[in-house]
Amino acid sequence: MPRFVTLARYTNAGTAGLVDGDSDRRAVMEVMHQSVGATLVDYCLTRGQYDFYVISDADSFEQIAAMTLKAKASGTVQDPVILETLDIGQIRAETKKVKFTPPQG
Repeated sequence: MPRFVTLARYTNAGTAGLVDGDSDRRAVMEVMHQSVGATLVDYCLTRGQYDFYVISDADSFEQIAAMTLKAKASGTVQDPVILETLDIGQIRAETKKVKFTPPQG
């Protein structure tokens, strides 16, 4: 199953909700993942350019994109970046199959 890493920032409204509210964001992420058939691997607040990351296992990019769009549409999340993890062993295996002739002068 493909693994995805999502990085994002909270908007001012999202940050206010974290500070003033008492919702368990990890539990919310669990429910959201289950609703689309994905699995939450990890969710953590971060320091730096992004406010949090989410690691997910999902059958498709579309599942992750749907969750990200829903969160963004709420007005509490901004600037999401979705990364798909890669298996270097699989890439090396595919590279060995590539037929390529470089240009010659």
